[in-house]
Order: sequence, then structure tokens, then C-alpha cells
Amino acid sequence: MRFRIAPHLAFLVQWCRILGYDIRLWEKNSLLSPEGETLVQWDRYPIPSEEARIPRLTLSASSREALLREFIESSGTRPVLSGLFKRCLRCNSPLVPLAPDEALQKWPALPPFVYQTQRYFNWCEYCRQLFWAGTHVRNMIRTLQDWGIIIDPDL
Repeated sequence: MRFRIAPHLAFLVQWCRILGYDIRLWEKNSLLSPEGETLVQWDRYPIPSEEARIPRLTLSASSREALLREFIESSGTRPVLSGLFKRCLRCNSPLVPLAPDEALQKWPALPPFVYQTQRYFNWCEYCRQLFWAGTHVRNMIRTLQDWGIIIDPDL
């Protein structure tokens, strides 16, 4: 399932991508496919029907974490741990897993410490960016746990 999110909810885009959702920012006058796409909007700023004629998911919560929980519940999906960090946070493209040697070939500027300490890397073919699980990933997972989005005591 693909989602387009209204600009007033843009702060949710990266969190949704972290969770593995195929989500893009909706821009006025952009063409939307009524098949397979759902427009996510906020009830405080609804998008006029004539501007976007696709299925809608309207959120009403007031905080970032409550909006994210409501999005997950209303979409009828549930993020799974194996689906986290599978999309590029910048462009939404699916990431390609790489071994350390492959990562070094794609991105020669990879810091030696990272090359020596990380076992898993992800590559975005579109952005030509390399990602690995540094402390920021652990912090994002903790935040998602604190918000009640993912529940796994072993992380």
C-alpha cells in the first residue's frame, strides 16, 4: 500500500519511512493514482475533494506520536521489526542491503571505524547514499518504543 501525506503532516514522513511505509509528500497539482494510493490528511486542515480524488485517511490526534499511532491503526497495517529501516529517509526508495566490502566499494569515503565495526549496510541507488545502524538507529527505536509504536523488549 502506498500513501501520500498532506504537507501539514510532513513531520510524519520520516517516521513512516523508518517504519517501512511507502509514503511520499503530496503536493498540490501533483497527479495521484486512485489505485493503490491513499491520501493521509489531518482533520484540522482537510484537502478539498476536487484537489485530490483518491481514498483518504483522515487523522485527528494532536501530538506527533498519537498521530503516528493513529495512522498505523487507521491504515490497517502494523509495522514489523524486520521492516524497519528498509526505505531511504530522503527519497523513499527501497534500500539495498550490502556487505561491508560492497559498502566500501560503493562509498569509498566510509570511515574506517564504521567499516570495522558494522556488519550491515543499506544503499540507496537513487540518492547514492549509504546507511548503517549507528547510535541514531538505536535512539529512533527507543523513541518508537516510548511512543508505543513498536513493542519488543529485546531491542
